[in-house]
Amino acid sequence: MAKASHSDAWFVLPFKFWLLAVLLFTALAATLNLVRLPLFFGIEFIFGSVVAVLAIVLLGVKAAVIVGCLGAAVTFVIWGHPYAWLIFSLEILWLCWQRQSRQGMHLVLQDLVFWVLFGLPLIIVCYVFALDASWQTAALVGLKQMTNGVFNTLLASTLLLLMQLQPVLSKRFKLPLVSLRQLLFHTLMGLTLFSGSVPLLLDARKLNAEYESSVAQRLKLLTTILQQQLQTLGTEQRNDPRAVAALMRDLLPYNDVGLALLDSKAQRRYEVGLLQSLNTEAGTIPVVGFSKWLPTDVNLRLQRWRKSRYRYILHTETLGEVNYIVAEQGATTVVMQLEQASARQLVLMVSFMLLTVLVSSLLSKAISAPVKRLVLVSSRLTGDIARGNLSEIPPSHVAEYHKLSQTLQVMSTELARTFTVNHATQLTLTQQVAEQTKQLQQSNSQLEAILAAAADFSIIATDLDGVITYFSRGAERLLGYRAEELVNSQTPAVFHLESEVQQRAAALSAELNQQVTPFQAFVIIAEQTGSESREWQYVRKDGQTIPVLLTVTPIIDATGVTRGYLGIAKDISERHRNEKLKNEFISTVSHELRTPLTSIYGALRVVNSGTLAELPPKVASLLRVAEVNSKRLTNLINDLLDIEKLLAGKMQLDLKIQPLLELVEEAVVAVTSYAEQYQVKLHTLLPSENCYAKVDATKLVQVLINLLSNAIKFSAAEATVQVRLLTMPSEVKIVVVDQGAGITDVFKAHIFERFSQGDAASTRKYGGTGLGLAISKELTEQMGGVIGFSSEVAKGSSFWITFPRVLPKEDI
Repeated sequence: MAKASHSDAWFVLPFKFWLLAVLLFTALAATLNLVRLPLFFGIEFIFGSVVAVLAIVLLGVKAAVIVGCLGAAVTFVIWGHPYAWLIFSLEILWLCWQRQSRQGMHLVLQDLVFWVLFGLPLIIVCYVFALDASWQTAALVGLKQMTNGVFNTLLASTLLLLMQLQPVLSKRFKLPLVSLRQLLFHTLMGLTLFSGSVPLLLDARKLNAEYESSVAQRLKLLTTILQQQLQTLGTEQRNDPRAVAALMRDLLPYNDVGLALLDSKAQRRYEVGLLQSLNTEAGTIPVVGFSKWLPTDVNLRLQRWRKSRYRYILHTETLGEVNYIVAEQGATTVVMQLEQASARQLVLMVSFMLLTVLVSSLLSKAISAPVKRLVLVSSRLTGDIARGNLSEIPPSHVAEYHKLSQTLQVMSTELARTFTVNHATQLTLTQQVAEQTKQLQQSNSQLEAILAAAADFSIIATDLDGVITYFSRGAERLLGYRAEELVNSQTPAVFHLESEVQQRAAALSAELNQQVTPFQAFVIIAEQTGSESREWQYVRKDGQTIPVLLTVTPIIDATGVTRGYLGIAKDISERHRNEKLKNEFISTVSHELRTPLTSIYGALRVVNSGTLAELPPKVASLLRVAEVNSKRLTNLINDLLDIEKLLAGKMQLDLKIQPLLELVEEAVVAVTSYAEQYQVKLHTLLPSENCYAKVDATKLVQVLINLLSNAIKFSAAEATVQVRLLTMPSEVKIVVVDQGAGITDVFKAHIFERFSQGDAASTRKYGGTGLGLAISKELTEQMGGVIGFSSEVAKGSSFWITFPRVLPKEDI
């Protein structure tokens, strides 16, 4: 819908709403022109131009012209001539032209310029030459209308200012900000005019009341004396017209006064002097008391006042046929006196108003000018500081402004210096950033090359919610997916067996005593320990499953906050195949060798026992060596078969509540001869009361024998191996402590691996298969226990196993 208001208007309205607003403003302007506020004698204010000035700003120039011209047309009714309408319409047109030409002057000052240059001269010309008014009357009317116009413009401007200062209106209609000079001007102007004009108005009204009161007293006294004189006359004399007329003429003070005697029907029985009011009101029952009569045949208000007359009517019932005594006096003298007094008052008011405008304008400019200069300087401050230039803050003769200027000068100087330093620092940082960016680019290139070269590894990164953020080429090759299919849209669940993930989540929930989600099953241990390596089954895009060794680590930023997770997987299909082949080979060889070795070992023992025959010393020595080696081979085969059963889950354990004290003593007895062979002492620290655990007695003794054998084997001659059985509220602990060479830090991570030996020299010196600790660990964990150790090089080692403590009567 088309817009109707001027571009300068505050409210830009659609045409129908604009037209409605114009009609409302016009009606309001006409109404306010009919409402009159009397100030001095014959001088009244009307307020229609307030609405027209508001329309200039709120609705635009076109609306203001319509409102001003139509609203001022009411002056035809008020004064009966078109000249007031012409002057008021020209006033609005002038203000509209000033608005369109974007003059910087304030509305009040613009209106004052109009009245001085155009309004006042036009009024004098129109009233003197067109209405035949006196120069004094025309000047009085001109000063009154100028004061009225400037006052209305000030009132409208103040209302606009209040709208701008009202937060709700200002925000709702996006009104312009108020300038400091505008605010100061209105404040000074309003307060000064109010404080100066009120005494003038009160004094003028008091003077007007005094003049009219004196006329009323004089006329009342005249009628009272006439009544008294008539009462002293006899009936015959009161009926004699010449006697009554002579009495009345004797009482007339001057020629402009008239006296009349009326009967009950308001008919004149006697009259002397000038009586104009009775000529127009013949036969009308008069109003008793003091009143003023105005002629109806004079249009100009001040001229009508000059030709008006005062009268006082006294009602009497003691004079026979005379019921009313009328005294009338011309108002010319009083009006002239009041006009002169009003003229003086109006001249004082106009002079005071002009002085107020001048002083308010100068003071508001003087107060706001330093702030304006500071704003101007501050607008250039950023550029000056950026260029390293010192900004010159202008001083002021106002103490507070001067102090502010000094403070801003110091601040700008310090800011310029700081900016120069910061600029130099920024250049240095820019160079450093450029160098680091170059290095990062090189590092990224190297990283991309490394990741591209790591084709045998699947490298996948996710965010905290598990959504994939990086999918390497190795992952594409391993899983058959393209990176764009998964990144930022899928989780690793697409290439995992759901059953395997659910099983791992359930196990962790029981172990950690908390609910573990499927995604947490991959990362919760890594979050606690820093990383986790575990075998999983990957499902390729084509559905094929692949065993992988997946290592998960959290991605932590510089502040220590986890931002995501990194999973590196290695295809271990070949390793599984090799282990299967190795296990099958070991199983086959072990079973094929076990029977003949048992027979050979038995035969050698019989021969070496000497029961069959006496053997030569050399033959006996060779046979003893063969017996020892066959024994070692038998133990090796037994260990191989045990580890095979454990790893395959075929080892059957008979878990029962067992007294640990007897089992520990049984294991110690079993290795006593072995300790004597190595010249190692065995020392036990056992509790006085027995303790119990759910274990397989045979397998637990086997574990203890493995730990004791290792401790004896790696201890020096005359050393002591200590066995402790410790009881605690919730668990029991068996500790084997030796005084051997200890375990190196490098080998500690591999201590429980199969076929592990510290070095080749250990194997040759001490013998062994490297399966004892691996078997011990598997057996302990399958019985529900935990195995561990601590060791220090050259000081010995301490191996321990723990089991939950139970009561003797507890069921299996």
